[in-house]
Amino acid sequence: MKSQLLKLAVIAVLGTSGQAFATGLVSLPAAGLSVSAGTNQPAGTTAWVTCNATGNYGAGSFTAPTTGANNNCAVFPANINTSPVSGFSKVTLSDLTNVAITANGENIAYMTSRTFRNTANTECIYGKQISMDTSTTFDYNSSLAGQQYLEVNDFAFGGFSATTDVSAGYYYRSGVSDSAVYRVGRAFTSVQMQADPSDETLVATGFVHRPINSPSVPASGTEINGVGQTSSPGATAPTAAQQTSEIRTNWVDFTVDVTGGVDEDGGTEQDAPMMYVRAACTSTAPASLANSVRIRQTGQETQPWVTILASGLARSGANANF
Repeated sequence: MKSQLLKLAVIAVLGTSGQAFATGLVSLPAAGLSVSAGTNQPAGTTAWVTCNATGNYGAGSFTAPTTGANNNCAVFPANINTSPVSGFSKVTLSDLTNVAITANGENIAYMTSRTFRNTANTECIYGKQISMDTSTTFDYNSSLAGQQYLEVNDFAFGGFSATTDVSAGYYYRSGVSDSAVYRVGRAFTSVQMQADPSDETLVATGFVHRPINSPSVPASGTEINGVGQTSSPGATAPTAAQQTSEIRTNWVDFTVDVTGGVDEDGGTEQDAPMMYVRAACTSTAPASLANSVRIRQTGQETQPWVTILASGLARSGANANF
């Protein structure tokens, strides 16, 4: 199934064979990570790290991260204006709050951005938090009866190819309707995930936790990889190639479960957490980079694939190439 593409008017320690779970931004090396075979997991090299293993990628109810559990990739700053890593200070002029994201002339979401930079002016932490507009009348398939609320399964951010050592994570704000981040990867292509039809806590046959680089990968610029729209979750098993995602060093993808209404699995989280990417930068202020934000509905239940493009703050001189 081909993705629908809507253009916008606007903007831890890891081992070589596995993953150690702890709070803090997690490393996403340019060479990828080695992963061993297991249930719903082929062996190989992957761009992806598991963050919150509860909730089955949003198909069920997740357990929020705390300092003691379910906290891989999670950070716990005092608020969004505080750096998630010591030694970084907020770049005040880069503050953007509730910038409207529009599609087909309607607001669908609002993005808040914060940037932090170290004293040596060599690294920055780019934070983006996106909240869905619950009052929107945006309908991704107006030919069907009722309103088809957008269910966002992935946010991908571009502009990071200038550095080998990228790390990422998220700040779950308690007391609001944040989604957890289920996995994060140094990848451009999002990979569809569906639950087992007999048990929403399990991954459906053929779907994988951490997509690898083989047996083949989607062509450059492929927004979503998977089986496409299905009649019900788990109705169609993907091939191995349909669950791959190539390492793309210019991009970081966060898998979430966010909606502006009530999605098909009953979820109502309208907000993404603050999502952070730490990467090389200079003393030059970050700049708006067109098409560097990808908002994707990847068909976790029976939805079609949808990708929405927006601008976002990135390193000055960065690009949004695939």
